[in-house]
Amino acid sequence: MNERDIIDRLMAGDESAFELLYYRYFNRLCVFACRFLSDYESSREVVQDVFFSLWASRSRLKSEKPILPYLLQAVKNKCFNLLEHEKVENKYLSVLRQAYIDDEYVCQHDQIQAEELELKIDEVLLSLPDRCREIFLMSRNKGMKQKEIAMQLGLSLKTVETQIGRALKRFRTQLSEYLLSFVF
Repeated sequence: MNERDIIDRLMAGDESAFELLYYRYFNRLCVFACRFLSDYESSREVVQDVFFSLWASRSRLKSEKPILPYLLQAVKNKCFNLLEHEKVENKYLSVLRQAYIDDEYVCQHDQIQAEELELKIDEVLLSLPDRCREIFLMSRNKGMKQKEIAMQLGLSLKTVETQIGRALKRFRTQLSEYLLSFVF
């Protein structure tokens, strides 16, 4: 069966056509993603997400165009988005902590604010759900990678990413006044 027929069947909602594409390209796309992420488990998650999106948007495909370039571009974009998201996450918390906790750079007047910030950080940490807090602390305090956390806790990488994202969102919300005073 040629690719055009497979895509036509996929567009019609044929699950066996989807499976055929999945098994034909999955490993190849994982290797491609691994070139960007240097992590096979993260690469698998990205490729699975791309195939999920392919299934969800199957009715908008164009059967006259080859599917592989579309899949490669989708995987590449997803990898870049993931890398950028992780970079922003890590930078945000690092800036907050470094600005207020490091005694070498905190003047006496700001020491009170730094202590208040530390208490507020602890308060936000305690307000997180247990699993979310555990994952966040493993990431930030123990310096574990998301893949390591997922493996140790028996969770998917996506779950770990989601939990860290939720924790960071809570920190951004609860600590916004401290961030604003730091900026000004």
